[in-house]
Amino acid sequence: MSERIDTPLTNEHFAAFCLSMLGQPYWYGTALHKCSESLRASKARQYPSHYGSSRTSRYRQDISNKKVCADCMGGAKGYAWTNGGQGVLEAIGNDKTFEKKSGSNGCPDKSSNSMFSWAKSKGMDWGTIDTLPDIVGLAVRFDGHVGYTVGGGYAVEWRGFAYGCVKTKIKGRGWTHWYKLPFIDYNDAASSVPEKEIALGSRLLKKGMEGSDVKALQEALMKLGYELPDYGADGEFGSETKEALMDFQRDEGFEVDGEYGEKSHAAMMEATADGGKDSQP
Repeated sequence: MSERIDTPLTNEHFAAFCLSMLGQPYWYGTALHKCSESLRASKARQYPSHYGSSRTSRYRQDISNKKVCADCMGGAKGYAWTNGGQGVLEAIGNDKTFEKKSGSNGCPDKSSNSMFSWAKSKGMDWGTIDTLPDIVGLAVRFDGHVGYTVGGGYAVEWRGFAYGCVKTKIKGRGWTHWYKLPFIDYNDAASSVPEKEIALGSRLLKKGMEGSDVKALQEALMKLGYELPDYGADGEFGSETKEALMDFQRDEGFEVDGEYGEKSHAAMMEATADGGKDSQP
């Protein structure tokens, strides 16, 4: 942990960076920018509804205090585009600047909703908020907004103009999903999950994961005639389950990747609703 927290672009380093940004302002459409009058004027032309005259004095106070601004998704994008926040903290409260390259480190310029869709398309772990693993540096989201887990049941979020970057309790904030960001190194560990009932289809399943939803997947595969002779429905996603799932995907005629995501779930629900391979018309 101690080594990774000092290594840029790891989930531990990202979570620590988010905590270090508490108190910095929220400016819509920004991604770790040094607050300046030219930036404010540019964003006011681009997003007039977010930069009305009633907010100008506060924006100019941020400029005077030489703060660094971001919006909710911009916090993560800016972190990636500055090679893990390099130079950002050192530039707060003074005239220092930092280098940033949009799109670098594998992080595209996407909105909060589009980033979630993109992460899923890249095969990143994700799930509904009731399956949230105990891992720092995850994105948590609801429609149009995102925050980042920092441990102990808390997240850091660039919450809005009136709040800035704040630390909030995850419970009760209305988050609907969590996911791993493709440009953050989570050490290739499978997501740990709470010991409770997890609905099949509520998260991406792949080799190395376990839980009640994995068991439900295994039971559905066997119902459809895909054999799991060595381990059966043991709730652990191993090679046998992956091979059976790949056979199912191949029979359904779509991409064979051995991962159980939204497309596989929809096909599985349709197939099992029909009663399985041996059902009669």
